[in-house]
Amino acid sequence: MFTEILSQRYSASLVLVLGIVTVSAAQVRSAPRLDLLTLHSKVFNNTRTIRVWVPSGYDDDSQAQSRYPVFYFTDGIATFHGRHLDAIASELIASGKIPATIFVGIDNGGSTLESRNPGSDRANEYLPYPDDFLSPPVPVPHGSRFPDFLEQEVRPLVESRFRTQKDAVGLAGASYGAAIALYTVLERPGRYRWLLLESPSLYIDNDRLLRRSAQFHQWPPRVFIGAGTQEGEGDAKREMVNDVKRLADAIGSDSSTCVFIVPGAEHGEDAWRSRLPAALRFLLRSGTCPKSQ
Repeated sequence: MFTEILSQRYSASLVLVLGIVTVSAAQVRSAPRLDLLTLHSKVFNNTRTIRVWVPSGYDDDSQAQSRYPVFYFTDGIATFHGRHLDAIASELIASGKIPATIFVGIDNGGSTLESRNPGSDRANEYLPYPDDFLSPPVPVPHGSRFPDFLEQEVRPLVESRFRTQKDAVGLAGASYGAAIALYTVLERPGRYRWLLLESPSLYIDNDRLLRRSAQFHQWPPRVFIGAGTQEGEGDAKREMVNDVKRLADAIGSDSSTCVFIVPGAEHGEDAWRSRLPAALRFLLRSGTCPKSQ
């Protein structure tokens, strides 16, 4: 009798334990992952890595038919290693502050297999117009090819391998990378829902991007522009802030625009990383624009 009762209790306990294990297993979601794709570009005649980060749950069977917003960042290596985009995105998604999103880092021209001068090779791809202040100079940069590179090579590669929403696309960059992101939006109106510009190099070719922006009226629905008051030396510190404000004025009511200026912030990865969570919340979740400090 005692043996039978013990057996019944053991069986009941085993069922209870197995039930807990089953429920817990059902709650486990696939981990986020970073895939590295190799792109042989015909536009720029070089070879680089395209870094694609997918959020937790992307590989779940229950999400097999789901498609995700996608956000493209220039300077792919720096985006994931300097700005730690993957860690920031994981935290924001887990807390419900942004929707589950695919993030793509596009390595720049200085990170290609063929690069022999990283600084100049990066500038060559990201400058649509010459920068008279760049040393050594790049007299005839090839940044005008970047929209074709992005639209004809990068996006088709990503969209063929990942479940993206083709009408929910963002584009981001910092410094020269922001200049080419802005140029791409001007050249390909209506193709991007979100635009993130950090410390954009708006002065190049006698403020040509600003002059073009003043005549443009097909902005992405939401735009975030970040800058610091200690970028550059002397007059350049005021120039960055003034240029950002001029760009925001040019956009006007054509878009919901957030300008976030941080006193004391310099021109670099630390400053851009610190503003990234606020930028993504504003853009992807229609959050409030943080007040300039």
